[in-house]
Amino acid sequence: MFQCPAIISLRFLATLLSLAALVALTACGGGGGTPAIPAVGIAFVATEAGSLPTIYVVSTEGGEPVRIPQEEDEVRAWPTWSSDGEHLAFIAWPNPLETVTPEAAETSTPQAEETTTPATEETATPVVQDVEARELVVANADGSEPRVVARAIFLRSYEPTFRWSPDASRIVYQTPADVGDESPRSSLRLVGVASGRDIPLAEERLGFFPAWSPDGTEIAFAAYVGEPDESGQQEDDLFVMDSDGNNLRLLASRPGVDMAPVWSPDGKHVAWWGVEPGEQDTLLFMVNVDSGEVTALGKGAYPAWSPDGKHIAFMYQEEPPPGVMPLQPDVEIYLIDIDTGERTNLTNNPGGDLWPTWSPDGTEIAFISSRENFLGEIYVMNADGSNVRRLTENNMAERMFGWKPEQPS
Repeated sequence: MFQCPAIISLRFLATLLSLAALVALTACGGGGGTPAIPAVGIAFVATEAGSLPTIYVVSTEGGEPVRIPQEEDEVRAWPTWSSDGEHLAFIAWPNPLETVTPEAAETSTPQAEETTTPATEETATPVVQDVEARELVVANADGSEPRVVARAIFLRSYEPTFRWSPDASRIVYQTPADVGDESPRSSLRLVGVASGRDIPLAEERLGFFPAWSPDGTEIAFAAYVGEPDESGQQEDDLFVMDSDGNNLRLLASRPGVDMAPVWSPDGKHVAWWGVEPGEQDTLLFMVNVDSGEVTALGKGAYPAWSPDGKHIAFMYQEEPPPGVMPLQPDVEIYLIDIDTGERTNLTNNPGGDLWPTWSPDGTEIAFISSRENFLGEIYVMNADGSNVRRLTENNMAERMFGWKPEQPS
């Protein structure tokens, strides 16, 4: 599996990853019928005891979440809406916690990742998860008519590994570059949603975290540079290329690890977060696409541009008072004014407030919080932090969510 020790060793991110773990215990049955999806809603993955990770959609007005039908013994992750709100893409794969007899395990072919969950019987052995079994699926907004558009999809619990193009005609995705290696690297590919035409991108770079420019003509991404050090850590820089993979060029270079670039709505800047060599704190940066000038924005992670491009929402871990050991990290959602650099705490609540996601009109921000339920619930607040309201209330661990664009009437 892709590893980034400088990132995964962070105190708060390690906790976030443990919270985001998909606790799949036993198989659940498939849903029946096609549900009515809210016109304005948030898709998310939820896991409860005795079930596999499943996609739901909840209205931004609240109410009972709608379950997207799925096959029995299938796991799903990262529901992501097309820009027109007409389709939902997600990653799907067979239940990885099934067990097989030792004889069957001997005939299996290790691909990239191996489950570490212990077998429940002496005659059972954990299945080797075939990375090629992970499929990129596109379905209608209500989950009907799902179809596979690509296979061998890289999976991470803290960041999507595929992105819709702004016109919803193509998807760029990460796939293992070294299938069969103990720790495979990822490379980028582009698939046409309707045509199925699938091509490699920037083959000279092992790329990850792809991000489309707002006009769909370019793709920014992170890629390794240099060689791994003694601990296995390797620096990476940001690159940009035309959407067909041509005209590859360096976008930003700095010491350390750089993660998850996101474009400003006007396409003039790219923000990202990273870690300096030997440090633990995550830092925010922004680069002018034309000039290459890099601006440091201070501590934080997971930047999200407001639709008007004037602000960036992000996560930041507050330091506990001296001598205090909190039950969980105090991760807050902040807002930074791009013009003035002023930072505003929007949540100011003990516990984890995670992954801010803007509404399409920029008036609200959705997020996941453990303030009332350690498993995490979905909340929405106004863009200034006021009018916080809880959308879900259940015993499920909720992660990996996306705001549905409102379809034209």
